[in-house]
Amino acid sequence: MEIKANVGLFLSREAHLFDQLRRFADIRKKPQIRLQDILMCVLFMPFFSLTSLLGLDRTTRKSLFKELFRSERKMVVSDSTVARVLNWLDEGQVQQFQRAFLQMFEHHRLAKRELVPGGKARRIGIIDGSCMGTHYLCMLDLCGKTDYPVMLLAYAKQGKELPTSRLLLQQAKTTLGSQLPELLLLDGEYFTKNIFDEVASAKAFLLIKSKEPFRDVHQDAQLLFQAKERFPGDIIEESGFDVGRCCQWSIEITSGQFAGFPLQVADLVEDYPKRKADRHVECWIVTTDLSLLPGEIREAAHLRWHVENNVFKRLSKQSGTKRFHFKDPTRFYSLLRLFCAAVALFDMLIAILQREQEQFKRILNGIKATWNNIFSQLAESFSQGALAGDWPND
Repeated sequence: MEIKANVGLFLSREAHLFDQLRRFADIRKKPQIRLQDILMCVLFMPFFSLTSLLGLDRTTRKSLFKELFRSERKMVVSDSTVARVLNWLDEGQVQQFQRAFLQMFEHHRLAKRELVPGGKARRIGIIDGSCMGTHYLCMLDLCGKTDYPVMLLAYAKQGKELPTSRLLLQQAKTTLGSQLPELLLLDGEYFTKNIFDEVASAKAFLLIKSKEPFRDVHQDAQLLFQAKERFPGDIIEESGFDVGRCCQWSIEITSGQFAGFPLQVADLVEDYPKRKADRHVECWIVTTDLSLLPGEIREAAHLRWHVENNVFKRLSKQSGTKRFHFKDPTRFYSLLRLFCAAVALFDMLIAILQREQEQFKRILNGIKATWNNIFSQLAESFSQGALAGDWPND
C-alpha cells in the first residue's frame, strides 16, 4: 500500500495516467513544453485547489512544481499556453480521457454500492443539469463507493435539460456498455413518459425524488395513506432514527402506475431536532425498481444529492468552474472534462487509502479528513522528479 501514499507512484503505476496522456495528439510543430506536462499541470489544479489559470501560472513557477517536472524554465507552463492548448485539443480524445479510469474504478471495487448495510450492491447513476458560468450542461455521475462524473453534454440555453438528458442516456447506453448504471436517480423535472421510456430501453430502473406530488400518481397514493386503516395490506410502513444524519424518519409506500410502468410510490417524512431551520422535511419518491426496500428507497433519495455536493460543488470549490475560465465553450468543456477525470481519480486514491486505516491515520496526522487536508499531507510524498521520472526521455 505504500505506493498509494505516494501520489506520483499511484498516478504512474496504478492509474497509468502518463500512458493515457501520451494518447493525446499534439498539433504543434516545435513544442518547447511537452503536451503531457501541460495536461498534468491542469489535472493538478483540483489537487492544489487552484481556481484560476493565473493561480496555476503562479504555482508552476515555484520550486516544487519545477522539481516535479524537472523543468529548467522559469515556470512549467503559463496560463496563456494552457488556454491555447485547450483550443485545439481533440474533443473525442478528451471525452475518452474522461472515461479512461473506469477499469481502475472496477478493479478496486468502487463501482457498486450498497444502499443499506448488507443490501444488494448496485451500479447507481445520477443525471442532473447545471449552469457553470454561462455554460449549460447535463452530467452523468457514476455513484459508487466514490463518485465518477463520467459523461457530460452541453446545451445552448435554459429549458433544454430534458432533451439533452435523453440524448446523454442514449449515448451512455452505447458508450458505457456493462458499466451502465442499473438504477438512475433523478429529480422531479424528469417525471415524464419520454424519460421513463428511455431508462427502460437501457434495461435500467429509475428513482425520482420531489418535494411536490407527482400528478395523479401521488393523489391516489395520498388517498390510500389517509385510509390505510381500511387498506392495511396495500401500505408498507417503516420508521427509524438515522444516527449519521441525526434525524427521526418514517416512510409509507404503496403501489402505483405511470405511463404503463408499475411503481413504488413513497411518502418520506424526516425530523431534524438539531437544525435551526428546515427541521421538518417531507418528500415524495417514485421508483420503477419494485425490489427496493423502504430503507433503500430512502437512502437512494438522499444519494441523489451526490451529484450536487460531490461533483458540481467539488468542481467549483477545487477548480473554480462556476465562476471563471472561458466564454468559449470549446475551451471550457475540454477543461471541465479534464477536471472531471482528475476529481474522480483523486477520489479513488482517497478511497483506496482509507481501506488501510492505520496508514491513513498516519497520513492525516490528527487533522480532519477533508479533501484539502488530505492533499496537503499527500503533497509531501512528492519527491524530486516524481512525475518526470516516469516519462520516457523524448
